[in-house]
Amino acid sequence: MKIHRIRAVMMRHGYEARRNFDRVTDTIYWPVLDIVMWGFFTIYLSNSNRLQPTVVSCLLGAIILWGTFYTFQRDMAVGFIDDLWCRNLINLFSTPLSVWEYLIGVILVCLIKVGIGMTAAALIAWVGYSFDIFPWLPSFIPYMANMLLFALAGGIAITGMIFRYTTKIQALAWSFAGLLAPVSCVMYPMSSLPPWAQRIAWAMPTAHSFEGMRGILAGRGFSAEHFWWGAGLNAVYFVVAIIFFGWIFEQSRTKGLLVKQD
Repeated sequence: MKIHRIRAVMMRHGYEARRNFDRVTDTIYWPVLDIVMWGFFTIYLSNSNRLQPTVVSCLLGAIILWGTFYTFQRDMAVGFIDDLWCRNLINLFSTPLSVWEYLIGVILVCLIKVGIGMTAAALIAWVGYSFDIFPWLPSFIPYMANMLLFALAGGIAITGMIFRYTTKIQALAWSFAGLLAPVSCVMYPMSSLPPWAQRIAWAMPTAHSFEGMRGILAGRGFSAEHFWWGAGLNAVYFVVAIIFFGWIFEQSRTKGLLVKQD
C-alpha cells in the first residue's frame, strides 16, 4: 500500500470539487438546509411552550450528528458511482492502484467533507439558534466514531454491491441511511418505539449513539453501555462488510465485470 497512490485518489476528488458545484452542494448546502429548517421548527415549538430547552438542544444536536452519518455513508458509495458514471474504473485499475488504496482515498475524502459540512451546520445552529454544540463535542466523539464506523461499513457493502450489480442498484447509495432512520431514534428515544421495533433498534449502532447523545445533553453523563453496545455491533458489521466486499470484488474481477461496468 503506497501513500502517494492514496493521495492521488484524494487529489482526483479535490480537482473535481473545484470545478463541480454539485460537490459543494452535497458538502455544505444540505447540512445547512437541514439545520435551518429544523431550527425554525424548534423555535415554533419553543414559542408555543411545547418544548423544554433540553429537548430543543437534543433535536438540533441530533440533526447535526445525523447529517454526519448520512453524508459519510452516501459519499462513500457516490464517490465510486462517480467513477462508474465517468467510465473511469478501467483507467484507475489498469494502474498499480489497489482497490484498498482506492477505498482509503475515498474514505479520507469523505471524512474531510463530513468535517466541513458538520462545521457549517454547527455554526448555523450557534449563530441562528443559540445552540453551541462545540462544548459537547469531546463527549460526543465516541458516539460519533461509532456512527462513522457504521456508515463506513454500510458504504463499503454498498460499494461492493455496485461493483457486482453496477448502476442497477445505485439508489441504495442515497436511500440506505433513510431506511435506517426510523429505527436509529434520531429525534425520539428508543422507548417510544413499539417492542418489535426496539429489538431492531438495539441492533443499530446509530440508535445507541443517539441515545447516548441525549443522555449527555440531559445531564445524565456518558453512557458506557450504549457506547460499548455500538462498538461491539460495529466490530461485527465492519468485519462482515470487509469480507463481503473482498468476496464480491473478486467475483466481479474473475467474471470480467470490472470492464463491463455501466
